Amino acid sequence: MYRKFISVLAVMVFAAGMYAQNAYDALRYSGQFAEGTARSAAMGNAMVAVGGDMGGLTINPAASAVYRYSEFMFTPTVTVAGMESEYLGLSASANKTRAGVANFGYVGSFSTYKSSGLVSWSIGLLLNKQNNFTGARKVYGQTDASSWLASLAYNTDGIYAPNMDLTDRNEPFYSSNASWNSILAWNASLLDTLPGTSDLYYAATENLYGNDISVGGELAQRFNAESVGNITEAVINWGGNFSDRLFVGVNMGIQSIMYKYEELMSEEALNSADFHSGFSYFSYGYRYKATGTGINLKAGLIYLPAKWLRLGASVSTPTWMFLSEEWENGVNSEFDDGYSQRIVSPLGTYNYRLNTPFRWNVGAAVMLGNRGVISVDYESVDYTKAKLRDADYEFGYDVENSDIRKLFVKQDIFRIGAEMNINPAFALRAGYQYHSSPYAGDTSEGERNIGSIGAGYVWSCGASDMFVDLTYQQLLGNSSESFSLYGDTTVPAPVGIAKTNNWKLLLSVGFRF
Repeated sequence: MYRKFISVLAVMVFAAGMYAQNAYDALRYSGQFAEGTARSAAMGNAMVAVGGDMGGLTINPAASAVYRYSEFMFTPTVTVAGMESEYLGLSASANKTRAGVANFGYVGSFSTYKSSGLVSWSIGLLLNKQNNFTGARKVYGQTDASSWLASLAYNTDGIYAPNMDLTDRNEPFYSSNASWNSILAWNASLLDTLPGTSDLYYAATENLYGNDISVGGELAQRFNAESVGNITEAVINWGGNFSDRLFVGVNMGIQSIMYKYEELMSEEALNSADFHSGFSYFSYGYRYKATGTGINLKAGLIYLPAKWLRLGASVSTPTWMFLSEEWENGVNSEFDDGYSQRIVSPLGTYNYRLNTPFRWNVGAAVMLGNRGVISVDYESVDYTKAKLRDADYEFGYDVENSDIRKLFVKQDIFRIGAEMNINPAFALRAGYQYHSSPYAGDTSEGERNIGSIGAGYVWSCGASDMFVDLTYQQLLGNSSESFSLYGDTTVPAPVGIAKTNNWKLLLSVGFRF
């Protein structure tokens, strides 16, 4: 028999199919790609020092203190996200379109009728989308060298087979040490023990030749996945304007987290006669849902050392999250003699807590009189400081928290934006964001370059003004990442290339009064 350990060259996060809390869960819910308003998105969200915008208010609470009027705003958005893959010489692509609301809220500005000291104060009540999990992935290829089932057989070695049997008195999903995938595959006749053993396995896609094991024939492999969800933050804000020179603000943010992920992986024999088991087809499905709530605090200031210059800074505490997960696995098997099985796992559930890292922002804005503004921001977030905890205890997750410190690094985020007023009613905007990789090591995985353009128009409606802003935002570059759908098998798993694509439209409609 020939078995050896093979390291996975690179793994797609979406292909992991995790149902145990891990470092990547911490990263997913700690990351922020705030959508904001159409104006802030058009300017690359470089709003720390600009103020006077609800999108900027979620980055720097002092933004509300800059308002000289009250404002109501609503921002619907459309997101298109997907992936193109190259796998075993074949191409595949998938896209997911999702409509939603990026921003909705009210800011009220109130004068104290003083010429110095606290000359005005403001309150803000708004919803803002802090992250969008929309995504789609598709992979297709053909190989006779390795299989997902062979990888699963390898990883099942050491598990006593009778412990995985589904009986009325034996619930192996909770009573054995086997993975749920192994239990499903075993009971669907996709795994078998090697002759004379009860804890060494080979797959229905593998043939035995004495002591050697190899994939029996050509397999068509398919992988499809979709994700939806978001992190939406309800913000309660207070801001104060001191002598039209110093602006301060504080936020309390209450987050609502929802993330849904589904994947389907299949292997199909091009010729069942090549396989000693008569293997014809199998599919593996996985469904995962996470919901939760969180709370954080933000504080910030904007200072005007000169009329043409604004300096800003803000800090956000960790978001203290409570998360609930549920998941379900299922396997279908088919053989050339007509035998088939469909087995579904029980619904798994678990509750846990996550503390996200602190976030720091600094920025500067050059005011071009009535002609516009140019702004630059820097943000820092150290993902090694994220921490998983048990729902009921302060301790636990030592291994996972150690992984967080090993796998991730401090992320640097740079933003630049510009707004040019063509006339008092019409403005053009553009922006750029760079997010460095959050992963340790010399890698560009997770690195993001985002560009945006937009325009705005405002017109008078008696004592108030109405405005409309439109923005197009695009993930830039041809950044690609290597992936393997599985590993730990008799030969290295095939390696593919995935290219992410993502763009969105934001439309803000509002009234000033």
